[in-house]
Amino acid sequence: MDEKEIIALLRHKRHDWMNQIQLIQGYASLRNQDRLMVQIEEVKEEAEEERKLLNSDAEQFPLWLFTFNWVHRSYRIRYFLKEEVDLSRHDHKLKAYAKRMLELMDGHIEEDELYEGTVTIYVGGQAAVGMSWEWDGPFRHPADLKKKLNEEGFIATIFDSRELSIEMTIE
Repeated sequence: MDEKEIIALLRHKRHDWMNQIQLIQGYASLRNQDRLMVQIEEVKEEAEEERKLLNSDAEQFPLWLFTFNWVHRSYRIRYFLKEEVDLSRHDHKLKAYAKRMLELMDGHIEEDELYEGTVTIYVGGQAAVGMSWEWDGPFRHPADLKKKLNEEGFIATIFDSRELSIEMTIE
């Protein structure tokens, strides 16, 4: 990553933090204590997940995930790490599998839709790394998408043509 990319990353992060601060200020000025406390908790939770991701001893996958929402126009993701986890051994594979998953999904999304998702990262049996992806949005030809994902080693399920669940394990 060169200096320009680092500056761009910091600009995006600063923009996100300023948006969150403005929400907190707005709720405080409206004396909306309930929403204020919810927003503060969301900021704390996001910071905690960022800390776990940045402390995972991996470089490529955390950076890809950290910048995901700034790079992908049609997708928004939130990530959660069930526990402290060392991703360094699987760094390249995690990024490659995640990118491949998106490539397959790209052929089945609607142009002007926003697909919201979560990924939960956890340690499975025998030190394998597991990821559970949940996506919400209308998918074109969902049976075909499910078939393509499963053929590439993912475990995919689609509900009502708009709820996509993908499991992957990397040993």
